[in-house]
Amino acid sequence: MNRVFDIKRNIELHHSDRFFVDTNVWFWFTYAASNEINPVNYPVRYQIEKYPLFIEKILDKGAKLYHSPLVLSELTNIIEKTEYNSYKNSHRLHNLTRKDFRDIEEKRKKVMLEVSNSWAQITSMSEALELTINSDLADFALKTLNAHSLDAYDAFYIRSMSEYQISKIITDDRDFQSLDLELYTANNMLIS
Repeated sequence: MNRVFDIKRNIELHHSDRFFVDTNVWFWFTYAASNEINPVNYPVRYQIEKYPLFIEKILDKGAKLYHSPLVLSELTNIIEKTEYNSYKNSHRLHNLTRKDFRDIEEKRKKVMLEVSNSWAQITSMSEALELTINSDLADFALKTLNAHSLDAYDAFYIRSMSEYQISKIITDDRDFQSLDLELYTANNMLIS
């Protein structure tokens, strides 16, 4: 069963520690803290304060951070969706589709600048866990999805973490609580 660590408290870190960072944490660290976001999608204060501080502590200690290349894909989608919703709501364009939004040159440039900045930050401070997408991975993901309340990205992340023997994950996501992992979180719903 998992163990949960409250990152709002003093956690003893070691230079040999290895952490996988979930997409939501990368979003708050690389994008949300420095952008105005529609109040509906805006993160809770602790999310943009506690997770970046914890990541900085890990890096200061010389421990390692890891990401999946799929995190970059998932993060791109979240950033684009956030920018799209913000634009659509602020201009009251309720019929604007995301595909139409992508065709607005100025907005596309902004989205891609944000995505590029986020990817650069992630790849400069963490190491990618290579992942081969094949039928074995698909079978594993399907079994994992049937056994746990996860999304498909999370199932792929679990496989990468297992292959690289990483048991520590920084996340705000309750989906990981049923897995045999060490959860590092500021989410009070996960902390007992």
